[in-house]
Amino acid sequence: MNKLKRWVVASIGAVAFFGAVITGVSANTNGIDVASYQGDTTQYFSSFKQVGDNFTMVKLGGRGGGEGAHYANPKAYNQINSATNAGMQTGGYFWGEFGDSVAEASYHAQLAVQDAQNAGLAKGSYIALDYEAGAGYNKANNTTAILTFMDAIYAAGYKPMFYSYTSYVESFVDLSRINARYPNALWLAWYLTTAHQATPPMQYFPNYSNVKIWQYADNHYGVDGNVMVVGSLDNDTPAENTAKPSNRPSDDQSSNKTHYATFSGVYVADYWTKWYGGYYGVNVDMGIPVIDYNNYMPISALTLTDKYGHKLSNQKIKGNNGQQEYFTLEGEYKVLSQTATSVQVEIAGEPVWMMKSFATIK
Repeated sequence: MNKLKRWVVASIGAVAFFGAVITGVSANTNGIDVASYQGDTTQYFSSFKQVGDNFTMVKLGGRGGGEGAHYANPKAYNQINSATNAGMQTGGYFWGEFGDSVAEASYHAQLAVQDAQNAGLAKGSYIALDYEAGAGYNKANNTTAILTFMDAIYAAGYKPMFYSYTSYVESFVDLSRINARYPNALWLAWYLTTAHQATPPMQYFPNYSNVKIWQYADNHYGVDGNVMVVGSLDNDTPAENTAKPSNRPSDDQSSNKTHYATFSGVYVADYWTKWYGGYYGVNVDMGIPVIDYNNYMPISALTLTDKYGHKLSNQKIKGNNGQQEYFTLEGEYKVLSQTATSVQVEIAGEPVWMMKSFATIK
């Protein structure tokens, strides 16, 4: 993990932000995470097993910032195999510095899956997005990009997880949307101290819901110390089970329950178009390539806003005149169908396909 995490060390005031007593947590499992500057032998991981660590999250690679166009951890294959041989459960993580770009998030996920496969990480394993730098100013847009990455991991047969440190998510990420799609998939970092910690100080467990792993130390016998408080890294459990039932591809076919999608972002109207006498708005990022009438959103359902989401008094479109226009979707829209990465919703009586990461489905 990146040493930006040192910023999450507690100040006196910050301690009060965390619950004094941990609740709703069953058996805890201690573990570590490693990158290329850590060891890769069975003996190395056995030394942690002997002090009570039972899982390892291995860096697979990354893109953006110091990682460049694409970095692949050259030790990942050996680290996963050696940790497994030492009797530890394993998962992977991928550094993603894509800000609020949906296109970049999708490409990052493609690289993460490629790195996981090259490292021999079994399908059904967890792949965490390490998101701690380069965020955009808009929480909703950042979160949409994050969910784009997680949805692509899910579609590839792996279990998605999200990693960051608590102060960063407070500023840049809407955790409620992640939790609504993937419950208990958060891996959050917060340190009481940078001194050596042999075991997690559970009385300072971060006061957040849906935390699966807490990274409590960046000095646990020389590596990051973690504690898993929900479930395990069981690779035999189907990845499909990590998504809420309302978000699973088969749910609309296997259940009579009607689900609805809401949208919390402010979106760019990339262009307006006319189709069979009706007028429609198009956001290229929201659409499913190649963009066509299946992605057109009826203008009657769009609320024109400024780039901050403030409703405009004049709701008449300017019509592809070169001026940037923005809109929001204010309603609840019936879900007609969905896959792992896309959803079809009913907008103003018409079916519209779009990227699932933009929607919160309940």
